[in-house]
Amino acid sequence: MKHTMVMLILTLLVSSVWAEIFRDNFNDGDLKGWTFVQGAQNGEIQNGELVLSSPKAEEKAEVMIAVDGIIASNYEVSVSVKISRLVRDINGGALIGLRAHTDPLLEPFIEQAKRNEQIQALRYRRSYKFFLGNQDINFQDIRRGLAANIEHMKLSMKADKWTVYNKDKLRAFRLFDFRLHKWYRLKVIAKGNRFQCFIDDKAMLDFLDDTYTAGRIYLSSGWGNRVHFDDFEVQYEALSVQPRRKFTTTWGEIKGDFNFW
Repeated sequence: MKHTMVMLILTLLVSSVWAEIFRDNFNDGDLKGWTFVQGAQNGEIQNGELVLSSPKAEEKAEVMIAVDGIIASNYEVSVSVKISRLVRDINGGALIGLRAHTDPLLEPFIEQAKRNEQIQALRYRRSYKFFLGNQDINFQDIRRGLAANIEHMKLSMKADKWTVYNKDKLRAFRLFDFRLHKWYRLKVIAKGNRFQCFIDDKAMLDFLDDTYTAGRIYLSSGWGNRVHFDDFEVQYEALSVQPRRKFTTTWGEIKGDFNFW
């Protein structure tokens, strides 16, 4: 009997690891539990759907909205997506970002520049990005499908000037001839170093990667595209929040250089 009770307690404890759940069907018309990181003027709820769009196909037109307060390692994220406008020669489309974080050296600078959207977005520039849309496979070879990218960021300091470098690297891709104005259910499971992606419960991508272990969650679009999101759900293993290190460097020592290497 004691053995049975111990096993039951252990089962409950193990199950509770995945007990954290956040859901939003956007029917209430507000975005409680979310924070716009970039492009808030191009994101809103319309007819019970979260719509992220922008009129221009350029970097500054990116729209990014993050789930509040979730910093985790293991996730199961699902969201219904519909793309109503897709610019052919721009990567991306309906995008889920996982394990997003930044270099710890940048945290105090990001805190100081709260009104600068590009600086705030640096908090999410190390991440896994899973998106339904166009992918530039080989320079001019642009294909439609489901892609998994890793976004890298590194810092360089010369002559007391910080420079931030960003670059995406394709990790996995599968052709998928999706249709505009049609709903699809996109799901990503990240557990340890294994990542699995599904569309309408059909397995699409399955790969191993050890680059990033934990971070935040966000949705993104923009760059001239228009994407509708609905019925968002994430199950996750919550991580304890560690106190941030203190730095003496001031925001004025970063000159705002952001480049791709």
